[in-house]
Amino acid sequence: MKNQDDFSLVDDEQSLGSGFVIRPRNDSVSIITDDFQESVSSSSTETPLAQIIGRFNFFGKGSRKRAASLKSKASFDPSTLGSGAGDLFSDHPDLDGSDAERKNKWFFDVPIDPTATSSRRNRVKGRIVHLDGNAPVRDFEKDLSSEMTFGRRIALSLRKRSWYYPGDKKVQPAESSEHGVVESKAEEKENVPSLEQGWAYFEHSVLPRCIVRDEKGQEANRSFIHRIRLLNSKLEKAEPGERHLSTKLYDPIFTPLSQMGDFGLGFGLYFATLRAVGIVTFIAGLVSLPNILYFRSSDYSNRQEGVHWALKGSAVCTNLQYVPCEGCTEDMFTNDSYRLISLTNSDGMEQPFAIKNNCDGATLSVGVYNLATIAVIILGLFATNIYLGRAEVNFDEDEQTAQDYSIKINNPPPDANDSKEWERYFRKKFGVLVTVCTIIMDNDLLVKKLVERREILQKIKSKVGPTVSFDIDQLTKVSSEIESKRNNLNRVCAKLFKGVPELVEYVKALDEEIRELAVLDKTVTTVIITFETEAAQRKVLSIMKTADGFDQKYCFRDDRFLDVDEPPEPSGIRWADLNESDTTTLVRLIIPSILTLGLIAACAFLVKELRSYGPIYAAVSISLLNTVFPMVAKSMTNTEIHRSHGSKQTSLYVKICLFRWVNTAVVTTLITPFTSTLMGGDDHLLAGVYAIFFSEIVTITVIQLLDIGGNINRHIFAPRAKTQEDINQCMSGSVVELAERYTNMTKILFLALWYCCIYPAALFLCSFALFVIFYADRFSLMRSWAPAPKISNVISRINRIYFMPATIGIMAIITSYTLAQFGFDNLCATDAISQDYLGTWLIPSVDGENAKSVTIDETYQSYMFCDQNMLQRTPPVFPSLSSFQPSDIRWMTRDQARIVDVYGWISVGILGVLAVHYVDSLYTGFKNTYKPRGKDKEIPFTDNDIAAYIPQVKSPEIPYPLVACPVNSIQEDLFEWESPYHSYDYYDLTLDAEAIMAGDEKCRSISDTAFSRVVHWPNHIDEI
Repeated sequence: MKNQDDFSLVDDEQSLGSGFVIRPRNDSVSIITDDFQESVSSSSTETPLAQIIGRFNFFGKGSRKRAASLKSKASFDPSTLGSGAGDLFSDHPDLDGSDAERKNKWFFDVPIDPTATSSRRNRVKGRIVHLDGNAPVRDFEKDLSSEMTFGRRIALSLRKRSWYYPGDKKVQPAESSEHGVVESKAEEKENVPSLEQGWAYFEHSVLPRCIVRDEKGQEANRSFIHRIRLLNSKLEKAEPGERHLSTKLYDPIFTPLSQMGDFGLGFGLYFATLRAVGIVTFIAGLVSLPNILYFRSSDYSNRQEGVHWALKGSAVCTNLQYVPCEGCTEDMFTNDSYRLISLTNSDGMEQPFAIKNNCDGATLSVGVYNLATIAVIILGLFATNIYLGRAEVNFDEDEQTAQDYSIKINNPPPDANDSKEWERYFRKKFGVLVTVCTIIMDNDLLVKKLVERREILQKIKSKVGPTVSFDIDQLTKVSSEIESKRNNLNRVCAKLFKGVPELVEYVKALDEEIRELAVLDKTVTTVIITFETEAAQRKVLSIMKTADGFDQKYCFRDDRFLDVDEPPEPSGIRWADLNESDTTTLVRLIIPSILTLGLIAACAFLVKELRSYGPIYAAVSISLLNTVFPMVAKSMTNTEIHRSHGSKQTSLYVKICLFRWVNTAVVTTLITPFTSTLMGGDDHLLAGVYAIFFSEIVTITVIQLLDIGGNINRHIFAPRAKTQEDINQCMSGSVVELAERYTNMTKILFLALWYCCIYPAALFLCSFALFVIFYADRFSLMRSWAPAPKISNVISRINRIYFMPATIGIMAIITSYTLAQFGFDNLCATDAISQDYLGTWLIPSVDGENAKSVTIDETYQSYMFCDQNMLQRTPPVFPSLSSFQPSDIRWMTRDQARIVDVYGWISVGILGVLAVHYVDSLYTGFKNTYKPRGKDKEIPFTDNDIAAYIPQVKSPEIPYPLVACPVNSIQEDLFEWESPYHSYDYYDLTLDAEAIMAGDEKCRSISDTAFSRVVHWPNHIDEI
């Protein structure tokens, strides 16, 4: 078989043997087979045709299944290749077109680059092509307007307006070898940046799309009835930039929940959790309806006249009056001084009077219905846990990935860098076939330096313009010219903000560091093995994750017991941090955690201090802190070391969740004056709780849907960008953090459960808010957010195993304290009234509008101050029992005392169950066990169009990942992404290293173990 690189340079007809002929054409080569089957032994596992298919991906990205069907057949019908095969097997100018002749002569047109100059940089990229040599790819710029987003339609309608899309554009620069990237001359042509291409990139490479099987019916499928039918349909997610199949954007409203796993298991479970919890809280709200009706009745508080409509049905008390308060002083009502006034009677005697809440919210019926609500929440969240477990299996089965076929070896021998040795080990010890072997070297520092170098060169590119070459000598010359033109002010500024000369010098320094690192031998830290079948993966994990794994016969090299796990999704691995030590990882995790706790305490103190200036200051500060802290948490989490995006998101989730729980509910309760709990004004507790729900349902949702930052990038910065790459960066979408989405959900649930005893309608508000978030997040995910790494079930499991049960425990405890503290006025009845109060008093109404004359005699009930705030008592009181009332002063009614005692002991029982649950969960988490998820679908890896484990690093400066291993031996459809502008070699960091080492004065070469490697055995499908 001739070297693949020779095909792009063919000048004359060349024979490959066994009936194969290559014939050059203007822009493609024709590979002709002539009865090749007769010349191949039936026992051969790789025919000449199979060899060519192995070298050329004729059917484009995602073609392993079709190629495998050719390799494994002794003969085949071209029609089995599916739609589009007519472009391959059709009349050829070299033949007479007869059916008999075409039966034994099949033709493959493969695009070539006639200007190719580099053996590695210009590999032929196989595609199905028409006989005129043009690939049948879709022109994204010619999408129907009805299939475009509204933003794209607006942009295209305004693109001829100079104020919107300035016409003066500069061309993209060609990259040079010093950049580590050599593009073909065809790719070096001057390219006018196109806003149309930018929007096409946004809709076809950034936004998720699904494959359309029936193109003819696509127009009719836009009807409302068809969109309703989508709820029961099966969709197939298209690869980003899919050009060979018809695709369409996902429908934000009618895409089935079962398809949300297309965006990763983490997102699928997130949306399933939103819907499930929304249903549970709605049912709990229905159970609480009797309490809502009671609170708004005349039996409780005069039908709550004058109360905001959203607070009717809450425990807001409007039946208030001033009562004699013996011995009360201003010091007793420091934070709520409005509740205490001094009145003078007809005899001129002055005495204190305090506001009494004449609302009984701790009746037996209220307690029973609250108890029923807690039971519904417990049963509902228990059912949700079971449902999510099943949904996890369904999502996992519906969306097969390399994770389903792979294992991760955490302790390979440092010198185990031979992929064939690993392949033989698993074949011999377990009788299974290895399809892909990813060997990861301890080269984090080298890779990070190469990535940093690319980023610096990208910054230089934005500063010097598109016409300057990246040749280091040319850059040195340019930087010298810039330096010579600097004045003193420029030199001072350059010390603060690096200019081109400083960046060029930095690149030179990086080159020296890279040369020193590249020549060093590296050790193996991790090996990821991808098997041909799911059964093979399950077999290996079932053995290695049990005591059988310590059997001597399974030792690697007869002396090493392997520590294996199921790896995260390929896009979920943080390759740059994969090799960090456990000690470093732990230290880097502890410091941000301590800072988080400190910030929670500091912010609580800040809100408390602002509350002293007025409730509005506290409310605004809480909202601002809830908005700002996630950004702070992201910055702290970025300093940590995480081997997977799931681990990073979990760390971020814990930080934000704890902060928002404390800041939103706990701090609000602690800083609000105790006696303001049942007040109905805007400055009091329940009005603030409703304001939070309103903000979540309306304000935050509207801001999210408007996507202000994303639209500014797409409609203001993108039309003014000077290169296509800059335009695409502006179109890259808004960054989404799954952890932050989860905390929004748990914050609302936590708030509802915290206050549902005195605001039962909060359960309905919670349910409504969760469904609003459900659809708003679906819309953002499908119309504005950037693609997120596919995260496994880690956050979902943390949420439902630890945080959801915690909300139940907290709900039970807070409800018990709330019932114990009714009526929230710090007044207890005395046995007899003081003689000082006898007489006639002109007592005003609480609202100050009216006053009436009241004669107080010995039968009139008087009160004295008593601390009803059991939640903040010193020393702490737990559980909240009626016996904790002072022996000489009691405020609880007989029914209230019974309810409080029942709730107190129930809260103790729930906490005990939670403690057992947490201990069991932690113990199970540390056990070295394996349990397969779902059924084995019995589809070989080779037949699945899924990505493999390829080391790569995502940089914010570059739209596509940078590959940290040689890509020349990796089949294209093993990648999870595809750039429409550059080949995969453009993103190959190993070629950057080669270009840098070419200038090494010591003439050293790169170590054979400097970079990780990926080895693929595509022919194992024949052995199944």
